[in-house]
Amino acid sequence: MKIIKLKGQDKELYSLVGPLVMNSEVQTYNLNYPFKTGPGYIWFVAVDKESVVAGFMPVKPEGNKRAKINNYYVAGDNEEVFSALLEEIVCTLSTDYEIESITQLRHIPVFEKAGFYTALSWKKYVKMRMSEKKKEEEGADEKECI
Repeated sequence: MKIIKLKGQDKELYSLVGPLVMNSEVQTYNLNYPFKTGPGYIWFVAVDKESVVAGFMPVKPEGNKRAKINNYYVAGDNEEVFSALLEEIVCTLSTDYEIESITQLRHIPVFEKAGFYTALSWKKYVKMRMSEKKKEEEGADEKECI
């Protein structure tokens, strides 16, 4: 699996995720909430060996030094894909931003394994944040991001 990092209005992004974000099954996966993008977004897209999109997570860096994951998709809730996407997001952004996620309840354990904790709960979602301890560990590993 390969993680591709694209800007929010990159033409390649539309060809990769366009068929998915317009798919009713993917929209249902996202609890019928629309996917968003724009020039300020960074999309992390997981593709398999056959260049089929296995999942994606758009991230919006904000002026308050926060980067927010919201409205993501991972085919079959594949934990390996979730882990790869989250690892790359943390590697790429954690030194400059506090990473937050609006996470579906069923995905809390996957985000917790990646070092997130629940900061706020709603009926269908939770707001999660990257723990400071995890950020420090990531910095110490000095992993090279894409």
